[in-house]
Amino acid sequence: AGDSVQEELKLVNNCWLPAIWVEITDKLNNTSPSVRMVSDVGANSSRTRYLSHLYKQRGLYTLGPTTLRTGDPFGIYTLTFHEPNTDTILITPPLLPMTRLRIDPGGWAGDQRQQRGALERQISDAGVREYIPGDSLRRIHWHASAHFDSLIVRQLEASASGDWWIFVDLQSSVQAGHDQDSTLELLIVLAASLAVRGLNEHRRVGLAMAGTDLTWIEPSNNPTHRWRILKALAAAEAGDCSLADLISLKKPGRTASLIVITPSTGIRWIAALGKRRNDGRLALLIDPTEFGAASSQSRVKSALAFQNIQYRSMPAALLFEAYQFLTQSDLKPDRYSVSGKRYLMQGRSAWQNMG
Repeated sequence: AGDSVQEELKLVNNCWLPAIWVEITDKLNNTSPSVRMVSDVGANSSRTRYLSHLYKQRGLYTLGPTTLRTGDPFGIYTLTFHEPNTDTILITPPLLPMTRLRIDPGGWAGDQRQQRGALERQISDAGVREYIPGDSLRRIHWHASAHFDSLIVRQLEASASGDWWIFVDLQSSVQAGHDQDSTLELLIVLAASLAVRGLNEHRRVGLAMAGTDLTWIEPSNNPTHRWRILKALAAAEAGDCSLADLISLKKPGRTASLIVITPSTGIRWIAALGKRRNDGRLALLIDPTEFGAASSQSRVKSALAFQNIQYRSMPAALLFEAYQFLTQSDLKPDRYSVSGKRYLMQGRSAWQNMG
C-alpha cells in the first residue's frame, strides 16, 4: 500500500484515415470509478498514454476490462470495441520495522516448568559434525557415519528458533474505528510486519485468523510463504469467529511461540491462551478507546498478568506511521497529531516506544 502501479495504454491505428476522436474507458476495480480518456490518433500511427495508479489501501484489485469507442467527426455512426482481459494486482499491507519487539521462544526456553528430558524432544537438527567425546550416542547419525567411516553426530539447535504462530483477532464485535482508521487495519499491519520479520530471521511462521473465512496457514519458511501470508492478510475482513474459538481450534507445535494480536476488552480468550503451557506466549493489545470505543483493556491486562502471559500495548500512532504516505484528509489528523508529535520530539518511531 502506498506504491504506484504504472499502466501503459497504446492505441494503434492501422488505417489510412485518421481517427478524429477515440474514447477509452478503463475499469480499475469494482469500487473505484473508471478512467476515461479521449484522444485522437493519426493515420498509420499510434499514441501511447501512461497512467499511474496510487493504491492507498490493501486488497486485491483488477485492471480492466477496457472499452474503446470511436466514430466519424459528425456523430453519424459510432463503433465500440470491448477488451475483456483483466490483470490482477495484489496490494499488500504496509510494513513496520518490528525488530525491537522481543518474542520469547517456545518450548523449554519459554516455560521453565518443563519436565526433565523435554529439552531433548524440543530441539531440531541444524546440520552434522564430527563426534566429540562426551556426545550422547543417541545423536549419532549412523548413515553419515557409515559414509565417512567415522562417527558423525547431529548438530542441534534449541527451540529458541522455533515456529512463530500469529493469531489475529478478526471478530467484528471487538473492532473499533472505520476503514483504514480502525483497529482492524492496525491488526493487519502488525500481523504482516511480524510475519515478514520472522521470515527474514529464517523462522517458520504460521498464521491463524477467522474473518469471513477461516485462514490457517501452517508454519513454513520457503520463498513463496511470505506472499501466501501477505495475500491472506491483504484480503482479510472481519467476521463472527471469536478469538477464544480460534485459539482452541488447533494446537500449534510444542516449540511454537504464540503471538496473539487483539483489540478485545473481554477475557474469555485468555483462558484458552492460558492452557498452552508449552508455548512462548505474547499478547499484542490494541486499545480500542484510541479508535473511539468506550471500554478499555484494563481487565485484559490484569487477567494476562495473573496468567503470567506477557503483553505489549500497541499505540494507535503505529497506524499513522504505517500510512504516512496518506494525506491528512485520509486519516484523522487531530487524533494522531498529539501522539505523532510526541514520538517525533523523542526522535524515535512509534514502534520503538511500545510499553
